[in-house]
Amino acid sequence: MKSVLFALHSQLNNFSKSEKKVAQFIIDHPQETIKMSADEISHKAGVSSATVVRLAKNLSKDGLPGLKIQLSSEIKVDDNLYTEIDPDDSLKVVKQKMEFRIGRTIEQTNAVLGVDEVQKAAALIEKASNVYAYGLGASNIVAADLQQKFIRVGKPVVQTMDTHLIAVGLTQPQSILVLISNSGETIESQKLAEAARSLKVPVISITHNAKSKLARRSNIVLEHDDSEENTELRTAATTSLMAQLYVVDLLYYAYLTRGFEKNAEQLRRSRDVIGDWFK
Repeated sequence: MKSVLFALHSQLNNFSKSEKKVAQFIIDHPQETIKMSADEISHKAGVSSATVVRLAKNLSKDGLPGLKIQLSSEIKVDDNLYTEIDPDDSLKVVKQKMEFRIGRTIEQTNAVLGVDEVQKAAALIEKASNVYAYGLGASNIVAADLQQKFIRVGKPVVQTMDTHLIAVGLTQPQSILVLISNSGETIESQKLAEAARSLKVPVISITHNAKSKLARRSNIVLEHDDSEENTELRTAATTSLMAQLYVVDLLYYAYLTRGFEKNAEQLRRSRDVIGDWFK
């Protein structure tokens, strides 16, 4: 079950003015909210009851009753866990925050990531002779992770930050392009996607924004959680990086199962050659 309070904290800036008033009231008064009707909440928040009902429906499929049930299970959780960072946090609190946020990230990624899209992406990689992966900044770490995983099962992947080299590589037959961009608005990724489309090369994107410019230029979109994007102080790519790595893991496992015996044998060979020469 997803956290209502975390969702309210992370999505606060995306709400309309009236919805934001309701969200802030719930954040500030979760215990009182559980005991109140839509009319009572609307009166306290200074909005219409329809706004309360609408926001509740967006947060819980069971509307306000469901939202209050979820709130009742969360009110004992330290509010401090919903914020990313505080200068007074002890390392123990930071550990608790990271545990909470990473768990939430995986949960929400599972909710938005389509199984069919992952399977289709794995099928494209299986058929491809040439796989190219690109990500900028922290997303480059994810591209490198994708490369090392697939190389171990005998699927060559070219991963580089040289966009010209990737563009030239896309001219090779049976190529595919995997682009990783948290926002989906990275200029370099958009240009690579446009180049790929002009060459009729399939594009797989890993992004939190299914409506982004990159997503619109992709054949398959592997969507992940976006809860980190709306925090007031984004110290670095933390949970978004975890989400992207998790998507790559799922894609890798989906690929493995498509030819399990062959892939398992290649993994054994990879393990043996490393064991023989790099003990």
